[in-house]
Amino acid sequence: MNAGATRFAARYPIVWHVIEAEGAGPWLATMGLLPAAELLRRAGMTTDGRNRDDFRRLSLDNGAVALLRPQRMPDAALTPTLGGRFRGRPDAWRQLIDAHVFFWTDPGRRDRFLEACTRLRATSRSAGAAIRPVILAFDTAALLSRHGEAAFLTRFNAGSTLRGGSRVRRDEATLVPVSRYRSGSVAELALRCALGCPVETATGQP
Repeated sequence: MNAGATRFAARYPIVWHVIEAEGAGPWLATMGLLPAAELLRRAGMTTDGRNRDDFRRLSLDNGAVALLRPQRMPDAALTPTLGGRFRGRPDAWRQLIDAHVFFWTDPGRRDRFLEACTRLRATSRSAGAAIRPVILAFDTAALLSRHGEAAFLTRFNAGSTLRGGSRVRRDEATLVPVSRYRSGSVAELALRCALGCPVETATGQP
């Protein structure tokens, strides 16, 4: 690992991915975690950049399924936060988000997100019963040793315009290569690639 990744792993030795339970079937061990854009491609769809206002169920090969969550980034809230090459292009920002697999670095953020997902399921028109998501825990050093060149960090939840997310600027500098990490708190680790099976799995509330 490079120096930035080493520093990041020392501060955040474990990171967590929260996945909807339907997508955590036995196929996950061989298929691994995939960005939303790749899941859509495998389901014969494209990432059109439109905001997802509800869950979207995808049928994949060999009986595998995935459940994409709503994106909390409607045009009216997202567009004012965009700068650089994303200025006036909320669709491009949502496509960027869909190109990554995201991990929480902090248990508090992870648990608040877990509860938010459960609340969304309770009011969804398409997802069915409010099943609690599954938490996948990763050894950060092992993850970055394999995928360090595709690893980025964010200082805030880049995929939501709720609360403080409506007041932050989003541009080319929002996703910072982990290789450039020096210090300070990080909200999310984002991998711009597919990755293999998790090293540890926990279900429900940790």
